[in-house]
Amino acid sequence: MHNEGEELGHLLLQVTKLLRDRVHVRMEGIGLSRGQGLVLFHLGREEGLSQGELARQTLVRPATLTEVLQRMEAAGLVERRADPADARVSRVFLTEAGAQARARAEEIWNELEDKIGQILPPAERAELRKLLAKLRHGLAPEEP
Repeated sequence: MHNEGEELGHLLLQVTKLLRDRVHVRMEGIGLSRGQGLVLFHLGREEGLSQGELARQTLVRPATLTEVLQRMEAAGLVERRADPADARVSRVFLTEAGAQARARAEEIWNELEDKIGQILPPAERAELRKLLAKLRHGLAPEEP
C-alpha cells in the first residue's frame, strides 16, 4: 500500500482529487456547486469579506469568484454591499438562506473530517495539518 518511490506532488494531486470529488457530490446533493460551498465556508468564518479577500482565501481567480457570487446572489444565498469607507469595494454577506445552506455544507465538511479521523490518528492529523499549511504557504502566489 505504501510506495516510497511515488512522487509527492502526484500523491497530493490524487488525494486532493479524491477529496474534491467526494465533497462535490455531497454539495450537489444539497444544491450547491463546489465553489459555492467553499464561499459559504469562508463567509461563515468571517462575514463581510471583500471580493478580493474572498478570492485570496478561496484560491479562486477574481473573475471566477464574481461568476460564483452572481449565481449565489440569484439563489438568495449572499448579498454584496458597497464598503462604507470605499464604494469601489464590494463586501459579501450571507443571507438567512445562505446561513442555512452553510450549516448544511458544514455538516458535509464535518463528515469529511470524521472520515479523515477514521484513517489518521490525532497526532498524524496534527502533523499533516502542519505540513500542509507549510506547503500552502510556500506554494501560494506572492502578493503583488
